[in-house]
Amino acid sequence: MSTLTELIAQVKLELKDTGNARWSDAELTAHIRRALRAYNRVDPQRLVATLPSAEGQREYSLAGLAGLMEVTDLWYPWDEDNPAYPPPRPQWSLIGDGLLYLEVEAPPRGDGTDDLRVFYTAPHTIQGLDGAGATTLDAQGEQVVILGASAYAAMQLAQSLMGTVTVSGWTPRQFQDWAMARAKAFEVSLEQVRRRATMAQDSRVSWKD
Repeated sequence: MSTLTELIAQVKLELKDTGNARWSDAELTAHIRRALRAYNRVDPQRLVATLPSAEGQREYSLAGLAGLMEVTDLWYPWDEDNPAYPPPRPQWSLIGDGLLYLEVEAPPRGDGTDDLRVFYTAPHTIQGLDGAGATTLDAQGEQVVILGASAYAAMQLAQSLMGTVTVSGWTPRQFQDWAMARAKAFEVSLEQVRRRATMAQDSRVSWKD
């Protein structure tokens, strides 16, 4: 998968601005960050983690789940060596910030046979962006983020040229139309990603440990 530096280079190619004549790397980084946030709203990472149970304890901190956006499912009791089928799904609730409460009659035994298997979503990351050590987007996701970043960059340029006279042969209105076309293409791509993610969840794709 691509690093931030590589994605910036691809956005420059998309914008035909490899020499940074119109956009700096810092500006393109901000546009990539914004496009990634939009992508994460429609198709975040789907992850799974096992929380060891503790004897008599019904409340569990989720602070160890990096980037936690939403808890989507819980299997309990969970025995890694002898998983039940179908998996038991108890009542649970989130009480306060990152604190999961098991709404079960008998509290956990804490003997390793009744752990909590938590399914959750977290943002995708790009290696080199905001300290991330890895890029978790697939190839299609990267292309959508590149398109989104180029759309935001185009909108930035179009807004800066409003009411000015350009020397490029394009009018400010032409720049605006170009920017809006890229923004529309980004919206369409995000909708396609959303549909793909919905279909994947419906087919019960595997989650990442």
